[in-house]
Amino acid sequence: MGLRGGWTGSTELLYSMLFEVVRSMPNYQQLKTRAAEIVAAHPRTDASRLHEILRIPRGVALILLRAVKLWYYEVPDEVRLCRHVLPKYRKAGVGGTFDRLHVGHLALLNTAFREAEKVYIGLVSDEFARSSGKSDTLSYDERRSTLEEELRRWGWIDRAEIGELNDPYGPPLTDESFDVVIGSPFTLTNCMKIAVGRIAASRQPIAVEVGPVVLAEDGSPISSTRIRAGEVDRSGRLTRPRGGPSQQPR
Repeated sequence: MGLRGGWTGSTELLYSMLFEVVRSMPNYQQLKTRAAEIVAAHPRTDASRLHEILRIPRGVALILLRAVKLWYYEVPDEVRLCRHVLPKYRKAGVGGTFDRLHVGHLALLNTAFREAEKVYIGLVSDEFARSSGKSDTLSYDERRSTLEEELRRWGWIDRAEIGELNDPYGPPLTDESFDVVIGSPFTLTNCMKIAVGRIAASRQPIAVEVGPVVLAEDGSPISSTRIRAGEVDRSGRLTRPRGGPSQQPR
């Protein structure tokens, strides 16, 4: 069960309606967490298998699966399918280096713009990148230019604000105009620290939303590190074998 190719305007509307219904379920976050655990243990889990394991309707399984895992080739369609979803929050914060911007970054940005009306993107500064051991990243100006191009491409630029990020948390830690922080499965710890830090400082609580892990052609997560190493390209396709012949997703 899936949505690979063949999407239409009516498909987008139906998908958006299904997404909003599933997201509004009282146990949505619990089901999403369970789905993420299943996918972490078995990355090639599909919606049919998730339906069997969790004993939930197939439509719910589809939305849950795509909320926690996408194949590299599914990301552009997921962006299109989500563009009619009504944002749940006013202002989101999302941060990252966005080096060699790839489909994993696109999935993260899609989560942010799907969930919030306005999105502040904290783009890691050159100095902060170096202090974090990322000395081989592209320059801030190069990364910002590429990011702005991607925002224009997907119609997000008017809803976005880009700021330089010089620490792991950025404005959402103290600025109460933010009501959600968006992370990936790999940055969830920092997101939770922001949420806990706001409560500890007696500030308005902030929600945490997590985007999906994006699997490259070989079934392992895509990352800027893998792109710099020449293993995969920015679209998630293999550029050289990793531990033998690649397995095509089914």
